[in-house]
Amino acid sequence: MTPNKNSLRARLTGALAVAAGVALALAGCASAEQGGGEPGDGEIVVGFSGYTLTNPYFAGLIAGLESGAEEHGFRLIQTNSNGDNNVQASDIQNLVSQGAEYIVVSPADASAIVPAVEQAAESGATVIAISDTIESEAIAFTVAMDHVTIGQQSAQGIVDFLTEKYGEPKGTVVEMQGIAGSAAGADRTKGFDDIVGKYPDIEVVARADGGFDTDKTFQALSTILQAHPDVDAVMNANDSMAQGATKAIEAAGLFVPVGEDGHIFVTGNDAPAPAVADIRANRQDMSVASHPIRLAELVMDNIAELESGADVSGFIEWPGMVFTPANIDSDEVLEYGIWADEID
Repeated sequence: MTPNKNSLRARLTGALAVAAGVALALAGCASAEQGGGEPGDGEIVVGFSGYTLTNPYFAGLIAGLESGAEEHGFRLIQTNSNGDNNVQASDIQNLVSQGAEYIVVSPADASAIVPAVEQAAESGATVIAISDTIESEAIAFTVAMDHVTIGQQSAQGIVDFLTEKYGEPKGTVVEMQGIAGSAAGADRTKGFDDIVGKYPDIEVVARADGGFDTDKTFQALSTILQAHPDVDAVMNANDSMAQGATKAIEAAGLFVPVGEDGHIFVTGNDAPAPAVADIRANRQDMSVASHPIRLAELVMDNIAELESGADVSGFIEWPGMVFTPANIDSDEVLEYGIWADEID
């Protein structure tokens, strides 16, 4: 099930505008509803508890949830905690109070939110994790990419680059990590270590928390580059961080385009519009791409399956795909879908 492309563009453009202009207004107990009014007879109410609108990926998720709600006739209530774990816990409680039978949670801190999701499940709501895992039996099912695999794919790209550069897998790498406490960030680091740890001549000279954030990554990596200006590659836990990494490399006077001598390899994940543009312009080497619109639609499809009496449980993996300058405009990538291009 894929919505009309023009309709999808309008939704995603609107979601991105919200992200840019009114993220703070949606904090705490504030919520946005699709459908409006009190629940009617037989109406299915789905709540979404998110923690940010500043990252384009999450605007994509919202567009997919809205599309899926329209497709299946659900009423969607949205909240945004702006990264505050206590606010997100309150948001989940408020969604239960507003009659949400299903609550879809994208956690800022997967461990911190466990008591809130368990309380929601005890209240009778069906709780679903989206884009990240929450370790609790209260979660009915999870739809996400395999974040360990993302880290492994990013690390393998670095290994291949270093092997081509030096004739063997050796060199120096910086790892910019995701939000401390997030399962996605921890799993991407695990995947990175799984691969890089196989090669004793590849040295990870620094690690820092980039917080899935462009500015935080820029500041942290700028400091690291003062001590390690000869670094060969930077692993980033997502593409917002990759943007910050490239800006830090430029600010340090170290930027060289992809494919030229002296280039610093930069990875990312999610493939939002800025990353796709940088890949096409030979400014970024790779992104392990997702498609948050379709991923979120899949969540809504599975809620509809539950409503029909089907058994939906466990981890449902959304497959990622590596985008590079060499394949970004290939038929294979176009078939997978470049969600960033859907808002051109």
